[in-house]
Amino acid sequence: MDSLIAANSKFCFDLFQEISRSNGAKNIFFCPLSLSAALGMVRLGARSDSARQIDQALHFNEFSQKDSKAPDPCLRYKEPAVLAESSLEGQKGTGEPLSPQAEPSKDANVLLSCYFGQLLSKLDRIKADYTLSIANRLYGEQEFPIRPEYLDGVIQFYHTTIESVDFRKDTEESRQQINFWVESQSQGKIKELFSKDTINNATVLVLVNAVYFKAKWEKYFECESTVDAPFSLNENEKKTVKMMNQQGVFRLGFIEEVKAQILEMRYTKGKLSMFVLLPSPSADNRKGLEELERHITYEKIVAWSSLENMSEQKVAVSFPQFTLEDSYDLNTILQDMGVTDVFDERKADLTGISPNPSLYLSKVVHKTFVEVDENGTQAVGATGASAGVMSAPSWETFNANRPFLFFIRHNKTQTILFYGRVCAP
Repeated sequence: MDSLIAANSKFCFDLFQEISRSNGAKNIFFCPLSLSAALGMVRLGARSDSARQIDQALHFNEFSQKDSKAPDPCLRYKEPAVLAESSLEGQKGTGEPLSPQAEPSKDANVLLSCYFGQLLSKLDRIKADYTLSIANRLYGEQEFPIRPEYLDGVIQFYHTTIESVDFRKDTEESRQQINFWVESQSQGKIKELFSKDTINNATVLVLVNAVYFKAKWEKYFECESTVDAPFSLNENEKKTVKMMNQQGVFRLGFIEEVKAQILEMRYTKGKLSMFVLLPSPSADNRKGLEELERHITYEKIVAWSSLENMSEQKVAVSFPQFTLEDSYDLNTILQDMGVTDVFDERKADLTGISPNPSLYLSKVVHKTFVEVDENGTQAVGATGASAGVMSAPSWETFNANRPFLFFIRHNKTQTILFYGRVCAP
């Protein structure tokens, strides 16, 4: 499963760069795992160039069967009929990473899906410690028949299904049906995923991906220590934010090559952590953040967040409250990343989903919601806490009073669940 987690992480940073390109100094927050799984669901039924482009953009072509360290049920899994439909051959059973030009073998495709199923199950099993609602679903025009083998694979591996709706004759009812399902899956936090006119009677296949996350800190911030404090948006502009404060033992490190601190704040029971990457203060804090963003790779994040780079220290932490809600129409973003054919009615090959050769992906929408406060529930903090205590010499200081990056990780699998940038809390 290691190479799947690496692929998901690489896709995370590629996607961030693409989103950042058109979002300047804005907040960004997305869930790379759920997006990879959603697109893996499409990949299960994609063929020819449609499949190759997804594999390359999501780094599935680097997937290897060699990384299993123990007997693995996925390696013994019998190939489902959905993949037997494909007559395309690739580097079957080699156990080597696939080249960008090669068609992944049917065995590699089912192994990929099986590992996704395992990973999603692991995350699902510990949801008592936090709320993580991943709503993945395909909605297809009812005139396009769905292969029963594909339906079986999606249910088994991706824990969801494909719903038939009447986009052509009852567009508005279909839109409302999708929005209602997403709202119910996201604790009521994600409403109106599709606004009016985003779905029309030409729509044939929609990929819905919405995520809601909420967890409690392992070490609570006391509400009485939350103060109004300045947050530097850029060289010339500041805003007042609710800044939470606490002192305690945290894992902290310094990344010399980008002049940034990295702090780990664990959630309840330590199964999940938020890692915060904070560039050193400068005249223009945005430039420090941009420099950090340019240097981030999967390999560097692994090194920066490792035990070798981070150690337990007594830290005075100042961290802003924030709520982020983001929505991305991913059609253009994915096309810029090289995934083009599945969106083109003339080129898409989704014959593993439906025998109808005219099926193509009409729209991919990703919406997220996250809240960060003292204890996991919104609270109004009192002003006037003793900020002077925070600067005691015996304590390291981590003051997130300027733009920063953060990611939320499932620690046992090292899976990045969420990745974001806070420019203005």
